[in-house]
Amino acid sequence: MATIKNNRSTLATDPVRNFRFLVNFNFHDSASSATTSVTTVPMGFTSVSGMAVTTDSIPYREGGYNTTVHQIPGQTTFAPLMLQRGVILGSRQNWDWMKQLFATVQAGGSTLALGSDFRCDIEIQVLNHPITSLGADVLNGGTATSNPTAASVGTDEVAMRFMVYNAWPTSVAYSDLNAGDNALFVEQMSLVHEGFDLNWGTTSTSSGTTVFTSAPAF
Repeated sequence: MATIKNNRSTLATDPVRNFRFLVNFNFHDSASSATTSVTTVPMGFTSVSGMAVTTDSIPYREGGYNTTVHQIPGQTTFAPLMLQRGVILGSRQNWDWMKQLFATVQAGGSTLALGSDFRCDIEIQVLNHPITSLGADVLNGGTATSNPTAASVGTDEVAMRFMVYNAWPTSVAYSDLNAGDNALFVEQMSLVHEGFDLNWGTTSTSSGTTVFTSAPAF
């Protein structure tokens, strides 16, 4: 076998994989107490798409300067999130959420208190792969001796995290039923939201846990 010289490829240079992720829904409720309580609902999905942000351009022409057109930033919009999963018996969270939205806003028949809300924040965790005993130290250029017990077998190491704010469903759709198909029954939900953060995980050398640096939201 030929010897490879000047090989600088390591786990730190490998791109993050897209098939290991977790989705947590954080519902806020301040109706029953003086402080806001957060209810976290973890859910599994086959795919999550639509994490994109676009800023419109406003063209502006200036008299006496006709060589080019000025481009001024306009409004910023976020693409809807599309979440897809196979239908499992008893998994009715998405449908109940859509019914709550209709009862609260459209029909006016909801009994929710004023502090309650149909919106929620969504945390999407992209997990480290391959699963290593060094956890995020490897991804962030750490050494093997920095914290060798940072992660045990079965511990999920978060490589990056998306925090989506004020999300609510605009549609819930189900795949067609066909006796001639050899396929799964699939549920798809579309969510609109008001922005997201993207943070990279780093490992704390004191506790061995994955922490995130704070970043301003859009």
